[in-house]
Amino acid sequence: MYLSEAAEGVIPTTLWADGTEFGHNQDGIRELRALEIGDFPTPKPEKLISKVISLASDPGDLVLDSFAGSGTTGAVAHKMGRRWIMVELGEHCHTHIIPRLKKVIDGEDSGGISESVSWEGGGGFRYYRVAPSLIVNDRWGNPVINPEYNAAMLAEALAKLEGFTYAPSETRWWQHGHSSERDFICVTTQNLSAEQLQALSDEVGPEQSLLVCCSAFRGVTAARASERWPNLTLKKIPRMVLARCEWGQDDYSLNVANLPMAQLAKAEPAATVDNSKKIKNKNAALANAGQGGLFGGNE
Repeated sequence: MYLSEAAEGVIPTTLWADGTEFGHNQDGIRELRALEIGDFPTPKPEKLISKVISLASDPGDLVLDSFAGSGTTGAVAHKMGRRWIMVELGEHCHTHIIPRLKKVIDGEDSGGISESVSWEGGGGFRYYRVAPSLIVNDRWGNPVINPEYNAAMLAEALAKLEGFTYAPSETRWWQHGHSSERDFICVTTQNLSAEQLQALSDEVGPEQSLLVCCSAFRGVTAARASERWPNLTLKKIPRMVLARCEWGQDDYSLNVANLPMAQLAKAEPAATVDNSKKIKNKNAALANAGQGGLFGGNE
């Protein structure tokens, strides 16, 4: 960076200030207007984003823009043969980003870098909405299941959280998903009794296993439950979710000193694998530690 002198104060600029080579906001505005999707404040020109992506990635790499704005990063990455993820909470996700990417894919976007990269359309994308928080606090400050979740939403969320494929059975009321041909998950907001658990264990049978996610459990201690029903694994819903989250921290930054450098990843694959195993083992230990006793005490 260099600084240009001014009569009052100092105005910072950069070596990329040449609008001819990298474009400027007016180019970004014109590119959006050509797509007929409406104006957007200070959109970035595709030339500029193209330069950044070309310096920092190769074709096939994944590009992330967590503040998508008008969708320029995704549009340029798509045209340049990169995969991409964009995140946006504003309404312009629907008014600008989705219409823009559809035009890129359909080959209707001839502006920006389209000519220089010979873009004619192709590819596709998936659009996901962020679900509401699964766990919220009630009026006494206790964590409870969000009432916005119906039974199907809750079962799908917990299946994904526990690594199961959400696939409700039409014949087995207790089968909401599976991780293998003999390992299943059941999600219920009921307060299960020992009699109900016995009936469930009998129906599952000794050749299969079932993870039971329930709101409460009564009639037998947690230790006794694991002995009495070896084909069942019991977890209490609010606690199992909270065990996967980090709460009350001011700093969620990574300790980059312990991460392998990108340029060394190919040269030292063994070190990369070892580190990833350590991270997975650490995460598993934290989750198990956070779970603690399933239902506490003699519940």
